[in-house]
Amino acid sequence: MKAAIYTRVSTPGQAINGESLDMQKERLIEYVKAHNWELYKAYEDGGFSGKDTNRPAFQQMIKDAELKKFDVLVVYKIDRLSRSILDFHTTMKFLEKQNISFVSVTQQFDTTNSMGRLMLAILVDFANFEREINVDRAYDTYFSRLKSGLSSGDIPYGYKRENKKIIIVPEEADKVKQIFELASGGLSASKIAREVSFTPDHVKSILSNPFYTGYVCRRRDKYRRRIKGETEWYQGQQEAIISVELFNQASEVRKSKRIMGDRKHVSLFSKLIYCPKCGHNLTFCAKKMHNGNLIYAYECMPIGLDGLHCNQYLREDPLELILIDQLDKIYKIRLPEEKEEDNFQEKIFKLDRKITRAIQLIDNEDVSIEDIRKKLEELKRQKAEILASQIKKPDYGKINEKLKSIKQVYPFATREEKSRLWHMIINRISAKEDILTIEWKDGRIQKIPRPKGPFLSTRGYPPSAPPHKEIL
Repeated sequence: MKAAIYTRVSTPGQAINGESLDMQKERLIEYVKAHNWELYKAYEDGGFSGKDTNRPAFQQMIKDAELKKFDVLVVYKIDRLSRSILDFHTTMKFLEKQNISFVSVTQQFDTTNSMGRLMLAILVDFANFEREINVDRAYDTYFSRLKSGLSSGDIPYGYKRENKKIIIVPEEADKVKQIFELASGGLSASKIAREVSFTPDHVKSILSNPFYTGYVCRRRDKYRRRIKGETEWYQGQQEAIISVELFNQASEVRKSKRIMGDRKHVSLFSKLIYCPKCGHNLTFCAKKMHNGNLIYAYECMPIGLDGLHCNQYLREDPLELILIDQLDKIYKIRLPEEKEEDNFQEKIFKLDRKITRAIQLIDNEDVSIEDIRKKLEELKRQKAEILASQIKKPDYGKINEKLKSIKQVYPFATREEKSRLWHMIINRISAKEDILTIEWKDGRIQKIPRPKGPFLSTRGYPPSAPPHKEIL
């Protein structure tokens, strides 16, 4: 029997030191030799948390398991494999499907028996509970520092750490002041970015950070997602670069401009079009061409302070024409043929009787409990299929007629009404350079060749527009 061993440590310090990895590896190799197994390979993840499966050695082990290169996986402790209940059970199901056994050396658990499987599940629950407690402790420490005015993590532009203190960088502070003054004067983030040679997202990040007023606050949740809305401020230990009044003034001006902009330009496909390369949705903007004409488009704008993006550009009007053309084709629904209904109640009654008889056999020592369990699962599956077949089917004819009438009145609808329509029938549009993938609400996925010309520009701008065009 071929055995694979897996070791993991959580912190980079442990991985560099090597003691924990070496100790685990030594114990596992001894265990394999004691059982006269052949050691296939040792997988090691140094400095990786067990909260998820994004670990190089773990992923390689899974690939080798798919190829059935070993017969048993041996670990030092359960939590070395995973601290997540969901990930652990997913891994166990996968190993079971590949007919690979699992052994934890220090806990003496073996998945070849039911008691071992039960105890494994209980142990992983406790490991996950322990991890959540550690996370809560870490956040308690973070909030304690926050209330004391101490900043955790990276220091924003305009400051630097020196002798464990946060001090102002004068030349950077001047730019920060300039950004807030321009914003309070009504300039957009894009125009400010051109003035100070920043990316628009860097400007927005500065304008939304109260750190420059001498306060600290929580800007992201425990999952690293940006917190929307108001958050509590605490007096920080850093010196302020701008006043609270200037910060609030710039925020109010930007808020009023967003409201006015939303009223002036309505996006038809906002939060529907995604870039498969960068992973985020394309940004809607109204562009004024050099000839004065206004066009609506979607761009892959830089996300994050590094400004990385693929410059993808998508015009709205050609996309709208393509989707209108597909509207009738995709929703020409063929009504299912009428079939004579079987005796539904009689089938259910017979299955219930079989289920009752199977349950009564549990007390019979001559019958295997495992066989009874499989029989019950099959009977319940058959019953579920019959019940599901009786669910009322939608009236596809009425749906089709409604959609036809929508297409007829579409040209007379407002942009707000058109936007609501597309968001009602489309889940997602994935825009690649050569093809558009449309995911409709009814579950259909349609791939459409993407036209060339002004519809597509790798530079991020329509060919006829100058690179210094104004973004409204």
